[in-house]
Amino acid sequence: MQKTYTAPLVSIIIPCYNYGQYIKKCIQSAIDQTYENIEVIVVDNGSTDNSLEEINLFSKNKRVKIIKFKENVPPGCKEKSAVGIAIKESSGDYISILYADDWYLPNKIKKQVDLFDSAPSSVGVVYCHGYRYIEENKRLVKWKMQSIRGYVFKDYLLKGDVVIPISPLVKKYCYDIIGVNNSYTGSEYDFLVMSQYVDFDFLDDYLVVMREHRNNDGKNVHSVYRRVQAFHKELLLSNNTKLRVGNLASKRVARDYLSFGLKFITMLDMDNARVAINNSIKIYPLYLLNLKLLTSLILLFIPELISKYILVKFNKLSINYTNDCDW
Repeated sequence: MQKTYTAPLVSIIIPCYNYGQYIKKCIQSAIDQTYENIEVIVVDNGSTDNSLEEINLFSKNKRVKIIKFKENVPPGCKEKSAVGIAIKESSGDYISILYADDWYLPNKIKKQVDLFDSAPSSVGVVYCHGYRYIEENKRLVKWKMQSIRGYVFKDYLLKGDVVIPISPLVKKYCYDIIGVNNSYTGSEYDFLVMSQYVDFDFLDDYLVVMREHRNNDGKNVHSVYRRVQAFHKELLLSNNTKLRVGNLASKRVARDYLSFGLKFITMLDMDNARVAINNSIKIYPLYLLNLKLLTSLILLFIPELISKYILVKFNKLSINYTNDCDW
């Protein structure tokens, strides 16, 4: 007798804090997925704008579950993170995290579930390419990822992030492996940690949209920097990781510190720049041979007015944050 196929349940988790102007489009994109067996868990993280009003418009939809925090829980709070609590409340076989200012294209979940159905059992994460939506000029820009399969942990260390944070569909047991009470839960670092334990696969398709605007969480460079420091200490600089991958982890950490150091220089925050670049050198001294690091040292030790002139001349003076400083 032939077995009946039961479509696995997918939990789409949407954390929201003060994104009232965006959250409706975000939730609607989750509901409008062509893959029907979904639940949408929206967590209002103590918003003080109209976010909760917009979220409550979906309260009668049977596929939508709303969790309300009385007060905001900032990123890095281990036991109380919005994403961590939502994962615990979820019932799905798969988890997909969608930030409140972004959205999915309609076939995102279906195409990823279909790939899981044909992929080896060792695959725990399926990701895809996406778009950046530049709100300032309403421009949609393709965002192509590394397109690699299998064991990608070393690729994370050597080449940087493998996935767009909102693109992966993840088997729920991946969160059982890494836990949901970490300082990085709900961030792109979830997937870096998962890459140590499961294989990755990818769809050569553009299925997600990340909105770039002046209020992006990632624009707060100092807050992001503190979270990255905590993650490095918790995982990449641990003795266990060093034993497994040797200098690769140190090189990744040094590169991250250098990237932040360069960004602080473009913001003329020379004190934090010195600390970040000093950390980069201490962790991986061979980075002294890196041209970007040498350039940063020159800018740090010449008068600030000259540094500012050089940055303006080469159009590098900035008040915005990007994941890497492309010098």
